[in-house]
Amino acid sequence: MYSFSKRLTDVRVEAGYSQKDLAKELNITTSAYGYYEQGRNEPPLETVRLLAKKLNVSADYLLGLIHEPKHPIKYKITDDLTLTDAELLTVKELKEKQLLSELSNNPVKNVEKLVRFWEFMNKETQEKG
Repeated sequence: MYSFSKRLTDVRVEAGYSQKDLAKELNITTSAYGYYEQGRNEPPLETVRLLAKKLNVSADYLLGLIHEPKHPIKYKITDDLTLTDAELLTVKELKEKQLLSELSNNPVKNVEKLVRFWEFMNKETQEKG
C-alpha cells in the first residue's frame, strides 16, 4: 500500500517538478518539502490541498483514501443508473461499432451471451498467462 510520502514523490516526478520547484511554489524550504517525501514530517492540511491542486490529483489520492489520482466523475442517467467516465466511453464505443443497437434487440438474452463470451475470453487469457 502506498504511503503519503511515496505517492507524493511519484506524483511530483510524474508532473515534472523538482523538489526545489515545488517547495518554491508552496513557499517552503526545499528541505521542509524533502521531509514530506521522506516521511519525516507531515504537511498541514492547507499544504496537502495546495499540493493536490498543483499536482492535479485529489487530496484523497495523496492520503491513500482512493486508488485513482482523481475521483471518478459519475453521470446520473436515471434514479437507478449512474455511469462513470470510463463506462460512458465504453457505451460510446459500443454504439459507434453498432454493437449497442444489436445488443438492444434482446437485451437480457444478448447481455447474457456477452457475459458468457467475456468469461470465456478471460479464462482463456488467464490459462495462457
